[in-house]
Amino acid sequence: MKFSINTLNEIKDRIPVSQVVGKKVQLKKKGKEYVGLSPFNKERTPSFTVNDEKQFYHCFSTNNHGDIFTFLVEVGGLSFPEAVEKLAEEAGVQLQDLSPEEEEKFKKNKEVFNALDLSKSFFSSQIYETSNSFALKYLRGRGIDNQIIKEFDIGFASQGNQLEKFLLSKGISHEIMILAGLIIKNENNNNNFYDRFRNRIIFPIRDSRSRVVGFGGRVIKKEDQPKYLNSPETIVFHKGSILYNFSKVRPNIKEKDDLIVVEGYMDVVSLASNGFNASVAPLGTAITENQLNILWKENNNPVICFDGDRAGKAASFRVSELALRLIKPNKSLKFINLPDNLDPDDYIKNYGLENFKKLVNQAVPLTNLVWDSCMNVSDINTPEGRSGFESELRKKVNLIKDLSIKKHYGLIFKQYLDELFYKKNTVNSYNKNNFYKDNFVKKGFASSNLKTSILGSGGQLPSDLEALIISGVFLFPELVIKSFEKLELANFKNSKLKEISDNLLLFEKKDDNDLSVDLLKDYIKSNYQSFSEENLKFANKFWVNQKNKDFKEISKLWLEILSDDQHIKSLEKDIQDNKGKIDNEDDERRFIELIKDKDSSIRMIEEKYGKEENQ
Repeated sequence: MKFSINTLNEIKDRIPVSQVVGKKVQLKKKGKEYVGLSPFNKERTPSFTVNDEKQFYHCFSTNNHGDIFTFLVEVGGLSFPEAVEKLAEEAGVQLQDLSPEEEEKFKKNKEVFNALDLSKSFFSSQIYETSNSFALKYLRGRGIDNQIIKEFDIGFASQGNQLEKFLLSKGISHEIMILAGLIIKNENNNNNFYDRFRNRIIFPIRDSRSRVVGFGGRVIKKEDQPKYLNSPETIVFHKGSILYNFSKVRPNIKEKDDLIVVEGYMDVVSLASNGFNASVAPLGTAITENQLNILWKENNNPVICFDGDRAGKAASFRVSELALRLIKPNKSLKFINLPDNLDPDDYIKNYGLENFKKLVNQAVPLTNLVWDSCMNVSDINTPEGRSGFESELRKKVNLIKDLSIKKHYGLIFKQYLDELFYKKNTVNSYNKNNFYKDNFVKKGFASSNLKTSILGSGGQLPSDLEALIISGVFLFPELVIKSFEKLELANFKNSKLKEISDNLLLFEKKDDNDLSVDLLKDYIKSNYQSFSEENLKFANKFWVNQKNKDFKEISKLWLEILSDDQHIKSLEKDIQDNKGKIDNEDDERRFIELIKDKDSSIRMIEEKYGKEENQ
């Protein structure tokens, strides 16, 4: 029995991977994932992860990877149809035979995938042929060794119709070759065909399930055109919904890792050859809505790193405009502006991998790129030009559909405009390359303004937020149970409060079943009542004032306090990390923005919770 993709997806949507895997592997929740010992080999340290949101498991010790169906096949010993039938019954999904049309489509897809896989193997074999040594020489010149060639299945398509002859010898018909986008029919002779890819380095393109769905070909000689050639749209290849190297990157990338988006296959491969293995590429410089949503599913802030030439910068501006239409809370983009018309590979060769990593760490937010794109089309040395600049900014902000994000973009740009146009001593002329230095350093943000800020005057962030967090769980122990994972991940500066948090978590953990709130209350009363009365007076008063609220409101407020506290600490860490890394104007600007961000966050927190005194 064959099953439609829609049916399989419906089953996967109804049954979490952890539910299936958890019957065979003891799993422990860790952030958004589950971890456990590998079911594929013996190990002492867990290397097996399960991600319900992404609907897959991945074993780092064996590289086994799959979904609920493959798990039952690989670990449960079932055939694929048996696995589908078992899970369909569990999910309450009715299995139906394919219609004749679906059956024909399934058959054609299978034949196309087979032709593509055979072609991948053929291209791979050609790269080492003596007659194609110039192709291997080209790759060697780009720093690509045999290991990378094998890892990415890089191949070569020679002149003539070598692929057509090979596929015919394997029983592949011309119809399937055309459907797969591998050959082209001669318009003047219906019985004559020629290979689509000729005299090009070949990069297999895979879908999210790691199946070869198409190819990208790059010329070796500069005079040959076009420089890049992709497979055409086919029944299995849809360019706007695929990212090159995504299937390889996806299982290994963690939430905090940087996901880099570069222009082409060679950029991805070159970065990998330099030890940077978290990059993907659209199949062309225009990122689509589908591709952007794929990126955001894996990473909240992918980094766009297109070439430093005019075309690359224009492509970045186009991506920023698309992102404005689609951004959602906690979903945005960051950008790297490569200098001197360099691509990532050139930059690493000229300046080294460590400097490239610095660029990644210092990538600018979407707001900056939007500002720059409006500045590029404006002349702000005249009143009319300034008005036009503000009008361009409003147009960009009006692209944003999320009202909350739209409001905050407006506030940020208003702040920038105030600094640019309306502060005293603003110069009449403007150099866009020196905006941050002229307006945030020379005019006081690095000197007088910082000296009068909370940070500059020796003030501290409201570390009493930590006291509010612990006081909250003392008075409302249900918070420990309801928000166990968030409390477990929280960072405490105060050693005593950290000790209390750890002890509460350990006490709640000691029973396999959910601990009763009454037991937790007794534990807190017995061990921490005197400490609370002596050291948490202000914090206790804050929570007592919330006594008329229901627990849902209390929980929401407590989580907000925890989030604010961790946000400030994250900013502090960024400031500390960047303190000794100010090598140029961009570094200086980013460092000052971090300090400003921390100051404004502290003021916002003080307004929300009131000015706290040190306990």
